[in-house]
Amino acid sequence: MILSIDIGSTTTKFVLMENDEIIDYKIKDLGVVIEESDVLKMVEEFKKGRNVKKTVATGYGRHKISFADKVVPEVIALGKGANYFFKDADGLIDIGGQDSKVLKLKDGLVIDFILSDKCAAGTGKFLEKCIDILNLDKELNEYSSPNYAKISSMCAVFAESEIISLLSKKIPKEEIIMGIYDSISNRIVPMVKRMKLENIVFSGGVAKNKILIQVLEKHLGKTLLIPEEPQIVCAVGACIMAFEKP
Repeated sequence: MILSIDIGSTTTKFVLMENDEIIDYKIKDLGVVIEESDVLKMVEEFKKGRNVKKTVATGYGRHKISFADKVVPEVIALGKGANYFFKDADGLIDIGGQDSKVLKLKDGLVIDFILSDKCAAGTGKFLEKCIDILNLDKELNEYSSPNYAKISSMCAVFAESEIISLLSKKIPKEEIIMGIYDSISNRIVPMVKRMKLENIVFSGGVAKNKILIQVLEKHLGKTLLIPEEPQIVCAVGACIMAFEKP
């Protein structure tokens, strides 16, 4: 069996695979500022009673895992993971905590990619910050509206100021949230169009947001391919890379 650890900026994912089959997985909200000893403790608990032959690390904080037998780049692992879940995928969108990525794929290999990490806008952290500002009393997926508040700034700091201004004008929170989704989509869609993608996998925790998915699909004019658990795509890809190479 292969164990992969994908350390993101907000969550850490553990996936156990054998013979191309997912045996088990766990997702923990740890953040990237974690001690290796804490990860090792969870790994030992996850491995208990299982014959794990190799451990592979990937993700934003992959270099923190000194006990890993192999460390693999996140972008390449995402491509492998996308191909595992959807063989016909030629692209992937991953909205992470610190950056957004769009990959162009061929048979699971990354042939081109765009990384947007210069500004928080369009990332999971931006969405979390917006939620804090809005002080929501329901789950985010419960807010929806046919009307979109206009959030024109492409800078996270200025976008936050716009949201505060909209609240002061008594604009309904549902409309502001739809405007946030629209703003995120406006950052992602041009990246996708540059790549000329057709069959696109959507991975990461943000891919669990059904309303954002609807907004993105409307902008793209395409139905996105979403695994049952979109947060483990990268970790699954890392396992596959460990199987492929000694």
